[in-house]
Amino acid sequence: MSYADLRELQTALTLAADLASGLQTAPSRQDADQLVDALRRALSAAGSLSSDTGTGGSPTGCAAHPHGAVDPLYGDPEDPLPPGYGKCLLCNDRRRRADARPHPPLRRSA
Repeated sequence: MSYADLRELQTALTLAADLASGLQTAPSRQDADQLVDALRRALSAAGSLSSDTGTGGSPTGCAAHPHGAVDPLYGDPEDPLPPGYGKCLLCNDRRRRADARPHPPLRRSA
């Protein structure tokens, strides 16, 4: 069991609980789909707690950072990751930095 798996389970369960407690009447199809997605994430995360490795042989599914942190935005329906991003927070952070606009060159004093 890794900390990343446990954290992913906690996040998914919290999201599911928040969605369920926010329901005042019969849920719309979209609300029900969001709740089902959150519960599936929780079930998947709970299943990976029984071993040291998750999807792809590691919690992150990343060959470079097999035991790194899972990106908290992974699987978030409200703020999804861009296409091509995986679960590895370290790799996703590198991608985010590469996609950022470059800073202007520094001027050297004479």
